[in-house]
Amino acid sequence: MNSEISSQDINTLKRTNTELKRALKHFIEVAPNTGPLSVQINNIKEALKSNEAMFTFASLVEQYAKMKKNFDNVDYQAQKKDVNSFKSLIKKVSDKNLSTNQQEKVEDILSEISLQQPAHVLLIGAGKALEYLASDLANVRDSSSIVVSEGDITTEETGVVAADIHLASKKLLKDVVIVSKQLAKTYPNDKFISNVLHEASNVKEGKGNFFASINLLERTTTYLTLLIQQERCAAEEMLNDIHANLVDAFNRTTVIQSIVESSKDEGNRVTNNMVTELKNMEVKARAIDTIEGMQRHIKDSVTLLSDIMNDYAKTQNEIHLTHEATINELTHKIESTSSFVDKLEKKLNVAEEVSLIDELTTVGNRKGYVLRINKERKDWQASKQPLALMVIDVDRFKSINDSYGHSIGDQVLKCLGQTLKKHIRSTDYVARYGGEEFVIILPATDLGKTVQIARKIRDVVNSLKFELRKKNKVLKITCSFGISTFTDKNSNSTEVFNAADKALYQAKESGRDAIVVAKDEQMVDIELEKEIV
Repeated sequence: MNSEISSQDINTLKRTNTELKRALKHFIEVAPNTGPLSVQINNIKEALKSNEAMFTFASLVEQYAKMKKNFDNVDYQAQKKDVNSFKSLIKKVSDKNLSTNQQEKVEDILSEISLQQPAHVLLIGAGKALEYLASDLANVRDSSSIVVSEGDITTEETGVVAADIHLASKKLLKDVVIVSKQLAKTYPNDKFISNVLHEASNVKEGKGNFFASINLLERTTTYLTLLIQQERCAAEEMLNDIHANLVDAFNRTTVIQSIVESSKDEGNRVTNNMVTELKNMEVKARAIDTIEGMQRHIKDSVTLLSDIMNDYAKTQNEIHLTHEATINELTHKIESTSSFVDKLEKKLNVAEEVSLIDELTTVGNRKGYVLRINKERKDWQASKQPLALMVIDVDRFKSINDSYGHSIGDQVLKCLGQTLKKHIRSTDYVARYGGEEFVIILPATDLGKTVQIARKIRDVVNSLKFELRKKNKVLKITCSFGISTFTDKNSNSTEVFNAADKALYQAKESGRDAIVVAKDEQMVDIELEKEIV
């Protein structure tokens, strides 16, 4: 029984030995003839040719293990080289002119690559990146249209690419929405404006949106021209009515003057008649020699004088009634015209106030800033009280628009405008100067106090958080500040603003989220110079 078991074991070992030899021959056939494994491969070839009994199972396993270890080492070095090459290629891609989102996708791939990862994981990461870039390019392609024929392109370089058209479309739509919202406030019951606003708000990105934007802009411009013409006609009619009322009032004044003059003439006529009659009475009285005759004369004379006075009173009463009716009518027309002018003045005041407010942020706009700084400058020249200017700009705002979209950028500007408005004094004035740049006018405020206010605003801005639910992120922002003041040497509004703007640029250059003061023709970072006098 034991001999049978031993015989089976030996046969099993022989078969195993044969299989291992076959496996080693296969490895040798595919292995390179040169390189670090060539010596061991040659030794194995010689051993396989021998039929010596010492070439046992253990020796074959040992040779196999050594060869596999060396193969694994070669594979590792090759994989390391391939991974480094892969990283180098991805790095070259990241140096291209990519959008912010594309740049972030490439950086994510680089951060996830390591030698410990199997090859298929790297391929999956690269595949996802290619899928994203292809999708991004497809979106740009789908949203682009042929704007010139092939012949035009070959004859003259236009300088316009599809991406430019796509961005222009979005900008046009945004402008149409802003104009429509402003018109809707002025004309809340106008259906045409409401329809344009609705259409502009619901235009989807894709093919044809450029022409849809142009169409909406053309319709809005045409209708706005019509509204201006209507307003002009209404204004002309209104001025004509005012002119007519004024002319009528003047004419009525002339009538009253005529009535007064006629009343005066009537009084003179009565006075002359009475004087004449009294003289006649005196002449007649001298010729009467009896009492009875004198009595009759006196009675007749009194009756005559009484008739003259009654006629005068009646005439004066008629004149008075006519005078009173004319004055009442004239007073009513003047009051009506005055009321109309008051209402018009209120509307003009409201329209002027609206024209000085930024539509998005509801703080002052550039026109409002110009009017206010001119007023404050005159007050400064008269009183010589300090007057400071602070210019604020959102850091890396373009990347916010590129990464999260213009709607998020608008929310940031809107929130910042309200934050600035909330944290300044009632005597100060804040306006959106343009884009992501704001300016604050600080009357009766010296340089030190202005820096304190800037620090306070910076702390509040740095604490703001914008939750992006769709991207599951929280966006935080910072701002750079530039400050300047009116002085005897620097008394022009433009010069003071330019100085503050240069200080702002210096704050950007020094790393952003900084406050720089233009002082004595020098730029001073408040973090480097703690005391600003």
